[in-house]
Amino acid sequence: MTVPTTFSFAKPGRKPTGTVVVLTGTDLALGPQAKSLGVTDLIGRAAATASFGGKAMAMLDLLAPAGTEFDRLIVAGTGDPADLSEYDWLRLGGAVMGALGRPKSVTILLERPDGRKLAPARIADFALGMRMRAYSYDKFKTAKKGGSASKVATTILCADPAGARKAWAGAEAIGDGVVLARDLVNEPANVLGPVEFARKASELKKLGVKVQVMGEPELKKLGMAALLGVAQGSPRPPRVVVMEWSGGKAKEAPVTFIGKGVVFDTGGISIKPAANMENMKGDMGGAATVVGLMTALAGRKAK
Repeated sequence: MTVPTTFSFAKPGRKPTGTVVVLTGTDLALGPQAKSLGVTDLIGRAAATASFGGKAMAMLDLLAPAGTEFDRLIVAGTGDPADLSEYDWLRLGGAVMGALGRPKSVTILLERPDGRKLAPARIADFALGMRMRAYSYDKFKTAKKGGSASKVATTILCADPAGARKAWAGAEAIGDGVVLARDLVNEPANVLGPVEFARKASELKKLGVKVQVMGEPELKKLGMAALLGVAQGSPRPPRVVVMEWSGGKAKEAPVTFIGKGVVFDTGGISIKPAANMENMKGDMGGAATVVGLMTALAGRKAK
């Protein structure tokens, strides 16, 4: 089940409670925030017992650690912090989310273990990794007793919360696009046909995207006979969607993305082998990616 997560950013100084996450490298060094918690020796003893060496994406999980008021203390390994790329911070956020489960509240002391400045963009990458890891497609699963999962309130303590919030606004829009693309690909073939796909794409109008949906009359005028011929094998009418986001300058050349959006259908004659035919449900993944991309561009107000 997707774990709904909200993010807030604040300066260090508040006393963390609940589940607390700190980072450490291969030398088990802690940043200034983590050191102020007074858990250096505790982490050292636990790391020795668990053979935890601070390798990238490795996790050390301590329940009700002695001498603290925390419910849990998770120590996330970064490996050599000097080598962490944008993608590494994304992966690290995902690894932390995987280790968290579903706590009610989380406080993450997000800092480089070597004490060097952590750019707001990398903080946003970390949060985006958490959001991506929290995703799962459960739209048609029977709801579990107790209702839907409660939101996980995640507070990220960092040196520049204002910068992190600004960076997160753009990263969150990217996350919205990724989640939409995943949902479209995961949607069952009997639910998502050409008409339904076009309808979902049309919802981007509320973000300021210009959307044109072309049906059979428009496709005939354009001479798209191949598409119309294939569509004759199905009772579901074809659609072609054109989306435009005008964020550039008037004289700038446009950038065009084209995604294949052939939804799975049992109509017509298949010339493909039967093995793995069910995977053809993802044949519309290119178009789903373009819809997600346009969502991200519009959400970020891309120029």
